[in-house]
Order: sequence, then structure tokens, then C-alpha cells
Amino acid sequence: MSHGSGIDLVGLAAVVMPFVLVMYIVTIRARSRATASKLQESDLAALNMAHVQTRRLEERVDQLERILDEDVPGWRTRSFS
Repeated sequence: MSHGSGIDLVGLAAVVMPFVLVMYIVTIRARSRATASKLQESDLAALNMAHVQTRRLEERVDQLERILDEDVPGWRTRSFS
């Protein structure tokens, strides 16, 4: 009788293990996607800050170019080398 119950346990394990493995894989993937989305959010925040700083620098360059246009006409065509 003990031999028969051993076969039943192997059969039960053979039926249950694929489901357990699938649930394990799904859980691992869900965790990795959650971590990836957190990284993406922080990357987007850094990208947004870089974009804001770039806009500010562009505005400063535009302002300096306007000043140079008024104070030093033709500065754009000069060779500074």
C-alpha cells in the first residue's frame, strides 16, 4: 500500500508542479515589471528636469544673441579663430 501512495504523490506532484511554476514565473515577471516602471518614472523625471534646464539655457543664449546683435552688428559672420 505504501508503494501505491508513493505513485499517487508523484502523480499529484506532476500535476501540481506546472501550475506552481507558472504562478512563480508570473509573480517574478510582475515584480520585475513593477521595478522597471519605477525606474522609468525616475528616468522620466530626470529627463523632464534636463528638458527644463535645456529650455532655460536656450532662452539665455537667445537673449545673449539679441544683445550681441544690438551691440556688435555682424558678429555672426566674423571668424573668431
